[in-house]
Amino acid sequence: MIMSLKRKIFAGVGLSLLALAALAASHLWPALFPPKNIDVGVAIGEKVPLDQPLRNAAGEPTSLAEIAGPNGTVLVLVRSAHWCPFCKVQLANHAEIAGDLDQRGYTLASLSYDQPKKLAEFAADMEQSYLILSDTESVFIDAVGLRDPQYSEDHFAYGVPRASVLMFSPDGTVQAKFVSADYRQRPSNEYVLQMVESAAD
Repeated sequence: MIMSLKRKIFAGVGLSLLALAALAASHLWPALFPPKNIDVGVAIGEKVPLDQPLRNAAGEPTSLAEIAGPNGTVLVLVRSAHWCPFCKVQLANHAEIAGDLDQRGYTLASLSYDQPKKLAEFAADMEQSYLILSDTESVFIDAVGLRDPQYSEDHFAYGVPRASVLMFSPDGTVQAKFVSADYRQRPSNEYVLQMVESAAD
């Protein structure tokens, strides 16, 4: 009787673990496929608000106008560098091409609704760093039409942007963009570099 009860407990725990593993796999599965680009938000040829006040990871005021490279900026909009695992992986990956983009005359920067303190914590854990910007009120995110609409005001993710990459010239004109249809799918480094090369042709 005791052994039978133990077997039932182990079987129940095993089934629960399998169910959790299946749930996790179904959630992560889309990340294994190439991302799909959707046409929402600011259009190519339109301008982003370069003078919109932002803050860097140290909490200091800055703007996209201040950080632009000679040829412009590649701005990676992420949901959160604090709680979003897909964003953390993407940001760490893109650090590998910061030098390549700099050689092409572009500043690489990321932007999220995270508080600067959270961005500083994430930046401290990165092997390579680049500009990480804070838009806590999602003003810039809204200005470029990239707020993710699926979250209500009482949700902790309210105000996050769609997973996006904007490439724009020093005057703010959008030259190329990528907006992921699924937040779990992010563009590769090769894709981002190709965006830059294609826009420069």
